Amino acid sequence: MFDRRGQIRIIESFLAIAVVFSAVLVSVTFPSAPDLSKQESLASIGTQALIKLDTNGMLGNLILEQLWADIKTALDVLLPVGVSFNLTIYDEIGHAVNSEVIQNSNLLGQEAVSAQYVCSTRSQTVHFFVARLQLAWMS
Repeated sequence: MFDRRGQIRIIESFLAIAVVFSAVLVSVTFPSAPDLSKQESLASIGTQALIKLDTNGMLGNLILEQLWADIKTALDVLLPVGVSFNLTIYDEIGHAVNSEVIQNSNLLGQEAVSAQYVCSTRSQTVHFFVARLQLAWMS
């Protein structure tokens, strides 16, 4: 009496729509993996900036004289536009040396990478410092 083939086709189309909708929902819900090559290049840029800043022991002397604004200005020049940074200087024991914050913007909520660099002073008494530079692309 009734043709059942039409009802099966309607059920099949609803199931197909449900599968497509759930696939779209799952792909939007889960974020993609972070671009590791971009983060590695940012860490390399930070390391190169610290090496350039320490030419002829300049970074160690700036730290010894506590010229935090000069270090920030130098990093602003050496790092590319669009990179936010936060620099913390540690002594041989591991205590933070810088009394002022050395940063150009806030890194909260951003995927940051770290670059560490060991430097020393060029004076009668040698002091060693570890510079930890945290970097992130501004969004």
